[in-house]
Amino acid sequence: MNTTRFEAFGELCSQKLPDEINKILNTVKGEKICAIGFITTDDFYGFYLTWNNSGNINEYFEWKNGLNPDFLYQPLVDIVDGCKDIDFCVPSDEKWDFAQALLSVLEKSIKQIPEEIFRKNGFKREGVLFFSTMGDGDYIQAMMDASVKMFNTSETLEAFGISR
Repeated sequence: MNTTRFEAFGELCSQKLPDEINKILNTVKGEKICAIGFITTDDFYGFYLTWNNSGNINEYFEWKNGLNPDFLYQPLVDIVDGCKDIDFCVPSDEKWDFAQALLSVLEKSIKQIPEEIFRKNGFKREGVLFFSTMGDGDYIQAMMDASVKMFNTSETLEAFGISR
């Protein structure tokens, strides 16, 4: 997949994601662990952020928390609208390639979050599990499995009881 279409989105994520993660971690100060999910639609029309301290990411759909930052919505919608070669309504190799490229952008942005964001909110990076998936659709489990392994260290996975 041509990843140049994700460059502007990746730059926005790298710039703005630390502030959003800071908001979430500030909200849950005093907890030992936090899971943060990037949830998208089946056709990749934006992300919202959700979080929980239970340690069970399989129940993300029941979490009541959510942020809808603009940088995770419209720029992604613009990318999807520009992908005339992909039918986002059906599963396909092209759609999965798009998902993997998108996860790579998120991975880079997550790994660039400054350590200070975690520290000032009383967390170690290893105590925060990041993942991405669809709220419904073709690749719910596949995206979750791939993103958990991409976004997190072995220490984080171990802390959440997830095998690599």
